[in-house]
Amino acid sequence: MVTMKPTFSGGHPVLCRLIPRLFVSILGVASLLLAASVSQAMTVEVHGNRVFASGPVGDDTLKFEEAFAKPGVDTVVFVNSPGGDLWTGLRVGRLIADKKLNTVIAGSCVSACSIMFMGGRERSFSDAFRPAQTLIGIHGAHNRDTKRIDSSQQPQIFAFYKNNMGERFNAEIMNQALYDMEDAGALLRVFDNGRLPQRITYHCKSAQSMRKTCTDFKDADALSLGIVTTATLTRLELPKSFQAVNQLFGQELAAPSEDLAAELGILAADKCGIDACRKLIAEYPTVPQNSALAVPVGSGPDGFGMGRATNRDTVNASYLSAVQLCNHIRGRPARLCEVQFVNDINHRPALQSAVAAQAKALADLKVPAEKHYANEQFGGGFTRATALRTSKYNDMTPQAIEGVRLYNTQEVAQGLQTPGAFTLINVLPVWPEQLPGALTLYNGGLAFELPQAELAYETRFAALLKLLAPDLNQPLVFYCAGRDLWMSVNAALRAKKLGYTQVGWYRGGIPAWKEAGLPTAPLVVRAVVN
Repeated sequence: MVTMKPTFSGGHPVLCRLIPRLFVSILGVASLLLAASVSQAMTVEVHGNRVFASGPVGDDTLKFEEAFAKPGVDTVVFVNSPGGDLWTGLRVGRLIADKKLNTVIAGSCVSACSIMFMGGRERSFSDAFRPAQTLIGIHGAHNRDTKRIDSSQQPQIFAFYKNNMGERFNAEIMNQALYDMEDAGALLRVFDNGRLPQRITYHCKSAQSMRKTCTDFKDADALSLGIVTTATLTRLELPKSFQAVNQLFGQELAAPSEDLAAELGILAADKCGIDACRKLIAEYPTVPQNSALAVPVGSGPDGFGMGRATNRDTVNASYLSAVQLCNHIRGRPARLCEVQFVNDINHRPALQSAVAAQAKALADLKVPAEKHYANEQFGGGFTRATALRTSKYNDMTPQAIEGVRLYNTQEVAQGLQTPGAFTLINVLPVWPEQLPGALTLYNGGLAFELPQAELAYETRFAALLKLLAPDLNQPLVFYCAGRDLWMSVNAALRAKKLGYTQVGWYRGGIPAWKEAGLPTAPLVVRAVVN
């Protein structure tokens, strides 16, 4: 039996913030799924006296050796790395320590990246990203394929941290970070407290831990733990190749509007029936970046508001917040909404393009030869889901759902070729694309133990689902990120409870669809439950 290399990777903290705050990293699942489609290799470039490295850690030692050989190099900058290969992390970390290079974090530096960073003589955070996006994440090793914890590797990781943290080394916290792991998503998160003093260092033993179950370390920050050697930020301008691409859900955004004020004026005249709405739109050019404006779907002025989100950590977050705020105006009926502006960009042409892409993908769709892909038919034993799952969503789903029809990939493709066969609903888009013809009910697969939270959520879910599928007798098919995620199971059970008579579940979801080589379309979100 071949033993795979230990891996040292964690969920992307930026993606994690797209899910409700109750859960630490449900979208850690999403980031792992996304990472699976990306080759394990870092981008490493030398610019002046600095080496910049970004992306998943693979067999990249040679790249670093060549970069460190360049004259004058004295600093390594790690830009948004989710981690990866443990051995590369240790080798590069030791190489950095031997050469007495300084290290800097730009954005997030998780798992194997944290080992490399800790090799630095002087270590610091940078101002390249927002405070909430700037952190280091530490945990122990696990097997790349099985995701099982590999405790045999933890002592050498422990020793490396101890050696480099010096007298500030906290054995209790580091033992918890490296050994108290229920799964590969366990993580000690240490933030840029200089700019974000309210953000507490905390450790979660699972990617699916509820935030309230994680351990807080209120008196431990990056400096007191010896993770950074200075509280002073490194002022940093990233090379163009490392700057965040101006994208929304994987699609590159258009150029800024040439006459934003005029275009906003047209929107206000078309959509606003009250002065408060017109005021929100008029002020929009002055709000901080990572902002978005959403208005109800349909023509004519609306008498009870819109959705405006500003100063979010990411463009994606502002988009989703704007839609959610527009969907749910307090005291008013729910409605579907569309984002019209993202930052200073008119988003309406992109919406039109997405609709055209949906139509083209449907036209190009061919029914695949096989029924099943990506092992969608396996796992889960002979179990049947009968109740909502309120935690540990990232888990093997059952083989069936009580009272719900199971669809395979071939059947979904056949149905999409038949107009009116069913309404297909995506409840957790973790890829930047979706199945052609699908509607999106974002965060539509959650469930809550607290009765008050559950009632509020179900009320929003029911209102939005009724807008997407008004006819209780119309067949529905729910899907999400595949057989290892319970979101679509929960959504199907909720729809059945609400009285929909023909509820279906596509267990394979987007992984099976993509493995079958079937066409996808850009993501469009008009409904956000939470």
